Amino acid sequence: MKKLKLPQLVTALFILFFISGTAFSQQPTKKSPKEREEKIEQLKIAFITKELNLTSEEAQQFWPIYNGMNDKIKLEKKSQRKISQELKKNHDYLSDADFKSKITTILDSESREIELKSKYLGEIADIISYKKAAKLLSLEQRFKRELLSQLNKRTEPRQKQRQGGGPRGK
Repeated sequence: MKKLKLPQLVTALFILFFISGTAFSQQPTKKSPKEREEKIEQLKIAFITKELNLTSEEAQQFWPIYNGMNDKIKLEKKSQRKISQELKKNHDYLSDADFKSKITTILDSESREIELKSKYLGEIADIISYKKAAKLLSLEQRFKRELLSQLNKRTEPRQKQRQGGGPRGK
């Protein structure tokens, strides 16, 4: 049996995930948010590994650093969302001083986010090169767009069926 190289294996896994997602999307059982999040994370790992053409050695060093960066950025974004929700919920009751304080807190969090990206991308570039690190920035956005596109393709037929415009006609 022929052994697959890492990029071929990652590509095969990536295709398998999308095919299996499409095949099983018709089943009535619903996955928990945690299961969906884990599946998306697996797809993201396969996508980024393939697109950056990471060697196994690079991948072993890259992913712990990348995941550490992502975890810290997620915490900052969660904090920002919480404060934004407070502002929206209590809009009519907060003073200007409260607004100023909360806006400053959000902006400070965004600054920390930029500092985190700068620090971690430097560490990542030491492993995979600045060229690949620069590509990583656009890959995250591309992955999100492609994922949303796949989700939209899956939900369009269901929405048409609910509206009565299914395959039988209008």
